[in-house]
Amino acid sequence: MSFFIKIENRQDFTYPKEFINTISITPPIDIEPWWFIVFEEGDVNSWYDTLKKLYPKRELIPFAKFNANDDIACFDGDDNSGNPKVLIIHAYASEGWEHHGSYNNFSEWLTKAIKTHQEWEEED
Repeated sequence: MSFFIKIENRQDFTYPKEFINTISITPPIDIEPWWFIVFEEGDVNSWYDTLKKLYPKRELIPFAKFNANDDIACFDGDDNSGNPKVLIIHAYASEGWEHHGSYNNFSEWLTKAIKTHQEWEEED
């Protein structure tokens, strides 16, 4: 399956290896109510541009969206360590109110996303 992670008009970002490995799995891992926006061409760029307009002081690299609201999982684009924090940004919230949580890294976020998926499945 193809994925689209290059962001136009921005220097390359070093994505965590675990993230690249995860989005490379075929078939894609099911983490609903989260979904990886990297599988639709243009989605990462669109969300990057939207978040940059809404929160110009932040450097956010979006990679997943929550189905039930406007939460976007983003890498901290200022972190070039290769294992950046994951920030949960509530898109369209007033500046200063957009930060809904954070995880130390992609692995921690993915563990929570899988748990949320399991809880979501149990509710159905």
